Amino acid sequence: MNNNNNNPFEINAFLFTDEWNDFSNKNSLIFYGTSNSGTVKLVFKNRPVLFIERNSFNTELPFPHLRKKVDMKSFAFSEVDAIYFNTQIDLLKSEEFFRSKNVRTYESDVIPTRRFLMEKGINAQVNISGNFIKQNDVMIFENPKISPTQFNPNFKIASIDIETKTENNSIISYAIHQTENNVEKRIVRILGKEKTQLSDYIFQHSTEKELLEKFVLDINKFDPDIIIGWNVLGFDLKILESRSQINNVKFTIGRDNSISKIIQKTSGNYFAKISGRVVLDGPTTLRSAFFTFEDYKLETVSQELLGKGKTIESNSNKVDEINYLFENDKLQLAVYNLTDCILVSEIFAKVGIIDQLVTRSKLSGLFIDQLGQMTAAFDHFYLPKLHKNGFVAPNVKDIEIGHHSAGGYVFDPLPGIYKNVFVLDFKSLYPSIIETFKIDPLSRLLHDVNSLQTPNKIKFSRTKHILPNFIEELMSHRENAKKNNDKNLSQAIKILMNSFYGVMGSYGCRFYHPNLPDAITGIGQWLLQQSKIFLENENIKVLYGDTDSLFVNYLNEDEDPVAFGKNLAEQLNKYWNERLLNEFELNSYLEIEFEKHYSKFILTSMRNKEGGAKKRYAGLIEKDKIDFVGMEFVRSDWTKLAKVFQHDLYLKIFNDDDYETWTKNFVNDLLLGKFNSNLIYKKRLRKNSDDYTKSQPPHVKAARMIYQERGTVNYIITKRGPIPVELNPIDFDYQHYIEKQLKPIADSVLMLFGKSFDSIMHAKQMDLF
Repeated sequence: MNNNNNNPFEINAFLFTDEWNDFSNKNSLIFYGTSNSGTVKLVFKNRPVLFIERNSFNTELPFPHLRKKVDMKSFAFSEVDAIYFNTQIDLLKSEEFFRSKNVRTYESDVIPTRRFLMEKGINAQVNISGNFIKQNDVMIFENPKISPTQFNPNFKIASIDIETKTENNSIISYAIHQTENNVEKRIVRILGKEKTQLSDYIFQHSTEKELLEKFVLDINKFDPDIIIGWNVLGFDLKILESRSQINNVKFTIGRDNSISKIIQKTSGNYFAKISGRVVLDGPTTLRSAFFTFEDYKLETVSQELLGKGKTIESNSNKVDEINYLFENDKLQLAVYNLTDCILVSEIFAKVGIIDQLVTRSKLSGLFIDQLGQMTAAFDHFYLPKLHKNGFVAPNVKDIEIGHHSAGGYVFDPLPGIYKNVFVLDFKSLYPSIIETFKIDPLSRLLHDVNSLQTPNKIKFSRTKHILPNFIEELMSHRENAKKNNDKNLSQAIKILMNSFYGVMGSYGCRFYHPNLPDAITGIGQWLLQQSKIFLENENIKVLYGDTDSLFVNYLNEDEDPVAFGKNLAEQLNKYWNERLLNEFELNSYLEIEFEKHYSKFILTSMRNKEGGAKKRYAGLIEKDKIDFVGMEFVRSDWTKLAKVFQHDLYLKIFNDDDYETWTKNFVNDLLLGKFNSNLIYKKRLRKNSDDYTKSQPPHVKAARMIYQERGTVNYIITKRGPIPVELNPIDFDYQHYIEKQLKPIADSVLMLFGKSFDSIMHAKQMDLF
């Protein structure tokens, strides 16, 4: 199917991959997307560009180029010229050449595909108008007209999983499960003595090479937009790639017949170069969307979200069972292999993660596998607007590094047990500070134009700015999203807005200047301190404050707590509206809201020190519902034993129950073995277990016993030391758990009563006779 007539074909699409290449002395930009008519590929001729100051270099470059005057300046207010190149390679070589001549370049590090989309105002959704040819079910447009639009994609998503021999990682089976327009496709291929078909979707092949060849064919036949899996980058695809190399199989699983590559970053993480397809790893994607689980094993997540799990449990016998099935029951092994794929598909569908990623992509302009690159998102909306204001930006490596900002302000807490504690929260504090005080790179640069000075004496322009107006738009969109119950959009806007402070304070941002984060955090500290003074002048006791929240104590139990909390927030809002207008001639975009009321509240003491512990508190919301913040109950590196003990101890204290007798009984039950299933530590290996040379923490020692190299280690402290749960230890070191898990938790709260864990446990029984 071709469209080569004079009437251009028009279609909407959602873009999800980009790449550039240089060929025949020309630079091309390539984008893949999905449309209601199938996959689209857009190819554009491009002339990469960088900028230099006009008077910095006046001789000819040794590379083909076109130099043009532009009406823009550097941040040093020097006029600049744009230099266009035939290829991206020429631009990169020119950048090196200029550096050798001590000539600074501007924006030479902007990726050409990103520049192309940002300058056209396209955030993944694109209207395409032009002629196309169709190859392998892909509609290929060359240099079409494109413009922003609205479009909701319907992706083809394939979940993959492999099984391997442990001794050499050779592949013994693979499974693919794909959903497309609510239609399921599935296939399993398994290694056997002869080539045969075991069921309508299970096939046996005689060699690993044949399996790998079939995998390439299956992926291209299923033709997914997105490949998903559990540790799919660092395990499944990485092994498929390496085994393909060993077996001389071309790993061409992309949409252009090029060799696909799985590359390890210096951080140890992996990324995929697969033309026209996106790879999303399950645990990484869920973490980036702020989902939290006890651990990120497929079994754990699937049980919590789906109420079901794998057909073979992930324990020490897993390898033996897989080997047994491979030798004796290939059909059952195929079912196990496919089940893992289906679980991943169902997890992604259950939490709606793809819809969340699409919403964030529409908002930020980044593709769905690049959403963690918040500095790129900042560039995407900011650079085109900066150009319209007559400036070009520096390269990232040319920024002048300063000090890190001080961060949020935290009051010294007043340790104790309190009744009626109210939490007042500055809603979206840092974005609202940026909006109110007009903080952004352009207003810093032009701070002498209609100047304002922040409370911490940093100047910005009242009228020349970009970011405050953008935040105002985002705030409005978020309110509408909340009214329409669009949780994905509301969350996406929150993530983007909250990133601005961190981005402007990052050395990886081309707009970094210490005045930007310093102004934001300095104002935040000032707001918290001045709010405390205001409340105390109203005879309201402030117990604690942390960055954007105030914890206040009011003892009149006749007051309705909700009405009191809302009234208190209104008083603070009125105070700040008037003060900012009077002192700074600024409209306040700050909003303090009453967040919650605790009927009882505990601020603990620091261990082995005087004073209260910062960022650690517990509050009773309902009769048996406790908020724990910063305590062992919410920390993944403490055992379930510690969490149960802390929760129940605090509940006893909040309800004025006999916590001393209960504590003794709890310890006795521990010694009787009633909590043996709660003694497991879970700690993640941050590098290969063999790479720990200077120190050997308990989880590393445990990992080495079962040759575990990565992931989360589950272990128990025994009388022999740390032992992995896979070895089923039973000689539990109860004294360790008493001293290291129960005692610290108890002492931090019991000292408020002038007591300690030891004083309770060693108290003499009263003589009843």
